[in-house]
Parts: sequence; C-alpha cells; structure tokens
Amino acid sequence: MSPRRPAPKASAAGGQAPAPSALREVAWRFPRPLVPGRLIRRYKRFLAEVELEGGERVTAHCPNSGSMLGCLEDRAPVYLSHQDKPGRRTAHTWEMIYLNQGWVGINTMLPNRLALEAARLRALDIFADCRERRGEVKVSDHSRIDLWARGPEGEIFVEVKNVTLAQDGLARFPDAKTTRGAKHLEELMRLKSQGAGAAMLYIVQRGDAQAFAPAADIDPAYARLFHQARAAGVLMRVVQAAVTPQAVSLWRELPLAED
Repeated sequence: MSPRRPAPKASAAGGQAPAPSALREVAWRFPRPLVPGRLIRRYKRFLAEVELEGGERVTAHCPNSGSMLGCLEDRAPVYLSHQDKPGRRTAHTWEMIYLNQGWVGINTMLPNRLALEAARLRALDIFADCRERRGEVKVSDHSRIDLWARGPEGEIFVEVKNVTLAQDGLARFPDAKTTRGAKHLEELMRLKSQGAGAAMLYIVQRGDAQAFAPAADIDPAYARLFHQARAAGVLMRVVQAAVTPQAVSLWRELPLAED
C-alpha cells in the first residue's frame, strides 16, 4: 500500500522553461521523513482519518481551512509529518495527497514560509530590492497582511494564498466563498492608494496547471475584486511549487489565464 509514486517532473506541468535558479532555491525541506498512508476521510474541517501502511488508522491535523475541492479522493495516497509534542491533540499533520499523477501540497502554512524565503533571496521581481522583510504585519485594527518587505524603492505589502484547486490545466482560487480573501484584496487596494506597493502571491502546490484564474463560478465577488485590484495596480503573481515527500520548492511563475 505504498504511496511512494514518482513526483511530477518539470515537463509534466506544461514544458515551459524552468524559473531562474534563485526561484528554485526557495524551498521548505521536511526535517524528518514523512509517514505514508491513505486518506479515509476529512472531517470536522481540521481533522483527517488516515490508514497507515501497516493498517493502523490515525487522526491527523488538516492544516487547511478551505473546502479542499478536488483534493479529497477516497483512499488516495497521502503523506503525514509526525511530531509527538506534549499538548498536541494529534501527533500527525497531513502534508500532501497524490492526485492526477502528482503530489498536491495541502498545508496552507508552507506558502507563507516560502514567500518569506523568496523575499530573503529576492527570488521574484516584487522582492528585487528587498532589504527588510517581516511576516504577519498589522495594517489596520482588524486586519493583517502576510508579508511586508522594504527596499530602496519603498515598501510592499504581499498577501499569500495557497492554491490546491486545478481544473483542465487551470489553477484556480478560491475553492469556496471567502469573505476573508475579499477583505485582503480590499486592504491591498487601500494600501496601494496610499502610495505603498501591494501584491497578491498565489502559490500553486501542484504540478498539473499551466495558468491561473480566479474561480468566478465559485466566488464571483472575489473574482470581481481580483480584477478590480489588478486594475488599481495591485500586482498579481502566481508561482507553481514542486511538491515531493522530501521538500516543497518554488519552481516557475505561471501566467494569468487571460494573458
């Protein structure tokens, strides 16, 4: 019952030229070997039941608050991280699932870590002049933005989103209606209007997409705000990650579907 199938190669996601080396250096490497199993069910939003290779069933933390549309295939191979610390309700965390001949990263915490590392390495154009960076910055009494960076040309606020939904080669966000996501777009437009740089960074944790578009059929309000924010000067960047049981690393930028 081993889910150790080959991870998608670069050519499997469209055959485009690889990203510059600085982008490919941005990676999160799992500190311990992951635990293989198969998905039985996700329940109570943040929990998943997984059958391990020896037949034991465990409850794993599901670090994803979205609907996970298209990512809940019955008995699909999965990988869990294990951290048996006092006070944890579960010792396992669900990290990825094998779908459409490739691993899909479902942990929504990893994109923020990757974005901070991309800022440190100046691996994207939005971080080209980065000298300082900080995560989780308060921008109003009731709102935070995932990342702030500053260089000689000024500061930029960057909101980071994890993308796990892909349909017909198109990465899409969100996978359910999101008032919180809409609020972030509004905050970025406000910051842009005040003279700061502003950007959305969508990190696609799967290899079977060639372009990105907001999911207007799922959340038309979010899609409208996406286009409004883009017209207002908020930068839209989409980066595809290579997901393997050893690491999640940035790979290449994806275009917007209308481009």
